[in-house]
Amino acid sequence: MEFPGVIPVKVTIFGGLVISETFFVAVCVTIGITIFALVVRFILLPRFKPVPTGVQNALEMIVSLIDRFTNSIMGEKGKKLAAYVLTLGMFLAISGMMDLFGLRIPATDLNFTVAIALITFVMIFVFGIRYKGVKGLVKGYAEPMAFIAPFRIISDVIIPVSLSFRLFGNMFAGLVVMHIVYNAMGVFAVGIPAALSIYFTLFDVGIQTFVFLMLTLSYIQEKVE
Repeated sequence: MEFPGVIPVKVTIFGGLVISETFFVAVCVTIGITIFALVVRFILLPRFKPVPTGVQNALEMIVSLIDRFTNSIMGEKGKKLAAYVLTLGMFLAISGMMDLFGLRIPATDLNFTVAIALITFVMIFVFGIRYKGVKGLVKGYAEPMAFIAPFRIISDVIIPVSLSFRLFGNMFAGLVVMHIVYNAMGVFAVGIPAALSIYFTLFDVGIQTFVFLMLTLSYIQEKVE
């Protein structure tokens, strides 16, 4: 089995367009989530009943869980971030499970993790300006003393770097470990790799998704306070 590199392999799709494998997986997951959202909105939602059952009950439990999660960190302000957190969580979790189908996880591509870290970085300042205004946001850098402003600026600049490299490092490490196991066991790669994949593909993906979402909310909460 070919050892994975930091730079994902390229694949050729329709029309001879060459893209990275991780980008292809990310696009497919995005399309899948979009279709699912449209089905829920235009087919399932009109059929919802006052007493939820089946799929409706599962969907409402997920929404309620996300609401409680965001509110536990941001209070009432968390309601305005619940949709973003749910979408980001679904995307990270589902794309992370693509390894079960032999596809490379998008989060093992540094381009991907930097992109979503930058989105979170923008969200931090959008909410900071929304609740404190531009003047209040700028003034906050010099509180309680003006000399700490440069340090606050540096800490903000580091946020996307920290978020992207933390997620990339953890997910890429899991990818490398699994390839080492498969290569070491060769034709006997049965059983043990399957057990390890439960951790690296399911448990680890879930943990990293939770950590990324928690840090996202924590950074935003810090900026709006």
